[in-house]
Amino acid sequence: MNTFRHTPDNVIEINGEQFDLELFLEVEPEYSLPDGCVSRLYNEEQHILYTSESQTAGELPWADGKRYLTRIPDLRLMQEMINDEKEYIESFKERKSEPTREQKYPQINDLIVAMWEHYVEGRPAEETINIVQERRLKVKEKYPK
Repeated sequence: MNTFRHTPDNVIEINGEQFDLELFLEVEPEYSLPDGCVSRLYNEEQHILYTSESQTAGELPWADGKRYLTRIPDLRLMQEMINDEKEYIESFKERKSEPTREQKYPQINDLIVAMWEHYVEGRPAEETINIVQERRLKVKEKYPK
């Protein structure tokens, strides 16, 4: 039997699958418990609203509840999208904290300018290509293949 449950710890359970209330509200933003209620149980045969001291019967049939029972695919998709977004953000944090070898190498423009100044303009290697080569060697040492 299809069952919708809102637990006191704000977990939404639909047919045994659990979702955070926050996620559920992304899919069903109009949902809320009636004032004073801490949880709810709904299926096609019963609709029970719980307070901290008692329970009362809810609307039956409950039109919104019938719709909520069909939302599992949407909730799974939303959860997947949130997880993908978190992974994407984490991948940027990792990249920021650990620069790659390629990111640390001198830019191609720097290499070309150093060679031009040395070979075409005749400037000393110590002022041109040796400076760039030292940077390259430091990167190779710090970030070995």
